[in-house]
Amino acid sequence: MSGFIGILNGDGQPIDFDLLHRMTDLMLPQGPDAQETWGNAHIGFGHALLRTTWESETERQPHSLDGEVWITGDIRLDRRDELIDRLRASGCRFDKEVPDVDLMLHAYRVWEADCVERVSGDFAFAIWDSRSQRLFCARDHFGIVPFYYAKTKNALILGNHINCLRLHPQVSDHLNERAIGDFLLASMNLDFTTTVFADIRKLPPAHTLIWSDGKLRVQRYWQLPEVAQEYVRYSRREEYIERFRELFERAITDRLRTDRVGTYLSGGMDSTSVAATAYRLMTATDSSVDFRAYTIIFNALIFDDEGDYAAQVAEKAGFSIEYLAAEDYVRQAPEKRPEYPFPEPLAFSSHSAELEIMRRVAGYSRVLLSGMGGDPALTLPWSHWISLLRRNQLSRLARDTLEYIRAFHRPPGFGLRTQMRGWLREWRDPFDLPDWIKPDYVERIGLKARYREFMAAVKFPPMRSHYGMLAAPLWSHIFATAAPGFAGPPTKTRYPFFDVRLVSYLQSIPPIPWLERKFLLREAMKGILPKTVRLRPKRVLRSNPHYSLMRQRGVQPWMEELLTIPAIAPYVDGECVLQRLRAKDFTSITYRQIYLALVLAYWLNLENDKQG
Repeated sequence: MSGFIGILNGDGQPIDFDLLHRMTDLMLPQGPDAQETWGNAHIGFGHALLRTTWESETERQPHSLDGEVWITGDIRLDRRDELIDRLRASGCRFDKEVPDVDLMLHAYRVWEADCVERVSGDFAFAIWDSRSQRLFCARDHFGIVPFYYAKTKNALILGNHINCLRLHPQVSDHLNERAIGDFLLASMNLDFTTTVFADIRKLPPAHTLIWSDGKLRVQRYWQLPEVAQEYVRYSRREEYIERFRELFERAITDRLRTDRVGTYLSGGMDSTSVAATAYRLMTATDSSVDFRAYTIIFNALIFDDEGDYAAQVAEKAGFSIEYLAAEDYVRQAPEKRPEYPFPEPLAFSSHSAELEIMRRVAGYSRVLLSGMGGDPALTLPWSHWISLLRRNQLSRLARDTLEYIRAFHRPPGFGLRTQMRGWLREWRDPFDLPDWIKPDYVERIGLKARYREFMAAVKFPPMRSHYGMLAAPLWSHIFATAAPGFAGPPTKTRYPFFDVRLVSYLQSIPPIPWLERKFLLREAMKGILPKTVRLRPKRVLRSNPHYSLMRQRGVQPWMEELLTIPAIAPYVDGECVLQRLRAKDFTSITYRQIYLALVLAYWLNLENDKQG
């Protein structure tokens, strides 16, 4: 991910170039290929380049076509050929190998603010139009690329690295207490627009930010349709599969554009489908590609057979695997001085197998493929049937039931057993906050009501919102924390399942049978994946490895040290947590909440060290 930063002084004061250079230099580890700045009067941009495509070999940022309109950002575009044809038809002239940032700038010059409705991909950018004295910014449809900003009394500071924004003297270190409460209960900030720092905000996915005449305006430019009014109906069943394959392969091709790539590889359908397809596409035109797959296995903490299934896929596809044993990276004691501290609390060790994969890929490539997104894209939630009943859509319920029986030769379960289990669980164990969260803090931020609202949304999602990109914070959170500006290694993760064309197609076809238990993907992968993998049911880890480690080792001195630091006291009763740990009075679920308290204490301690 290329790093970018922007400063706009609303009071007309000239840019502090020393500050702009220091902000840009801070992004050097994540953008090692080139660093440049540009400024004019009260506006300035900084950029640290991470080359991830063939076209980016000639990329320069900040960039302008005429000296009047300037752009900086992190931009990878889909459908380049189509976009180039439309821009050329509008009078633009450029080589076909032009970098994506140039295409985005041409698109802005042709369509201005409407350009975001005519492009797709992974992007976040800022454009300064000196002709109208307007700053135009945007973030991609699904929020793959982070975008942060801070509006202070005299300035607007923006970029995709939180730590760069914090260098500005007008951005305070004050914490956002609601974000801290969200983390303690849900392991992430449940608000699309805020961060753990009170002064730093996020631009939500599919939104633009415009500054003009001293006013700031944020608005949505795209919405994922919740329910298709009329489903696409093909005359032949094979047409659904053929169209999916076409879009799936195009989504992967658009995210490659390189001959060196790494990929996560589990033993499930999603990552294996991406890996096998990507390798086939790459080797079809070039046999000398550098393609490496990485599989995380467990040898002792929990039972896990993912490595066996991953090996079958690699053997059939023809590529090799590197195995990483999770036990070698799961540390109970966190590093006191990590090489790259996370800018926000994260329930993910800074010394983990996932992070090690990013580091290894960064040694020979800049692109890491991920199968994330297959679950929400191709798996109907149990609430589908309940939603049909609640909406009184009985004719559609009857049709979906018949289609289900025709495809799977048995009637659907309608999700009633899942719903009953949920009701019984609530009746037996009604929700209550952990007793170690300080009562005055709970009252001050309304934490209990906030969490009940979140849980209600999880239990009764809209009928076709299983993708959840624009209705829930989970995916945006995952994308942000995997970005180089957050995780550290200069590796760009690509998510083929989060492709606008592919998502739109999956939203337009009948959910039954195609989106039931990944039926469409399983059919499309015939001949590509081994039958044992293609037909295996979805599995999750049977237990929490951190919980298993805790049971083995017990309370450690570092836990006592962290839970007694002054910085955690406003939020958590550390002694209460320690009593639970010493008595081993916790379940796997309770330990997860304890673990989040420890992670928060660890992050606050690192923050105090930086400020001290």
